[in-house]
Amino acid sequence: MSQGYLTLATGDRQFFDAAVNLAISVRLNDAKRSITLLCDDASKLDAGEKEQFDRIIVALPGTLGVGCAGKLDVPEFLPYDETMFLDSDCLLMKRDMDRHWQKLATQCFNVAGSIAKKGAWYTFEISEVCEALGLAYMVHMNSGVMYFRKGPDLDGFLETVNDLRENAQDILFVQHRDMNFQIADEPIWSAAMGRANMVPASYTADEGGVMETTYMARDFQFDPINHRSELHKSKGYWLLGRFFSKGWVRHSPTIAHFIRFKPRGIYRECVDQLRVWANIGKSEI
Repeated sequence: MSQGYLTLATGDRQFFDAAVNLAISVRLNDAKRSITLLCDDASKLDAGEKEQFDRIIVALPGTLGVGCAGKLDVPEFLPYDETMFLDSDCLLMKRDMDRHWQKLATQCFNVAGSIAKKGAWYTFEISEVCEALGLAYMVHMNSGVMYFRKGPDLDGFLETVNDLRENAQDILFVQHRDMNFQIADEPIWSAAMGRANMVPASYTADEGGVMETTYMARDFQFDPINHRSELHKSKGYWLLGRFFSKGWVRHSPTIAHFIRFKPRGIYRECVDQLRVWANIGKSEI
């Protein structure tokens, strides 16, 4: 059974540049698995950049949603029996992906996350969405890393995803944070998992999760060449969800997800290291 990674780049050149950076990190830290690029215009890559990918799939115009919504179309292009989708602004930092493949493979679609029955998310209240759609829960998740395994079970799950995408737009279609006119994909995956009674993978800070975002984190120690990955994230906040931390927890994720490529200086340090290792030109980000 084939296993490999898939990333997505559309639109602005920076996302293609980021996908190359990700591909190099995969070649360095999980060389036994290949990586495929799904894009809308392969001409945005030069010859050396294309060589970082094992395969490039160019989607026909109009077949990928804009921005984050394009991830909802990714299942149409899965290149492996088991595919791990990674956002292009991720970097693989450590050489322990085997344990994550094993953990996520307990069901046909999986993410790291938690079950949520109430609370604010995006622009809605989770309990209200659950009531409107008849869900027992939603899954609080980040779609920067998603696992897919081809087969009838995945086909059935994707039917649920597409049904929600088409028929629950007034409830689930919300603008992605800080990205004008881009529909967020995460509420749709989340609601589909709740409808299908799918339980996300869970990790403790001590064991090290598959991915952590750099959003509202601090004390970064990242080194993809020497396989170091560390950051601290808050347990929660006393005021407005972002002020007066309740305490900080050390995490050591295998994948660092640099939201909007920030902190920019740390992202560039990692990318510079990777590009020297791969012997290709500097990143434009």
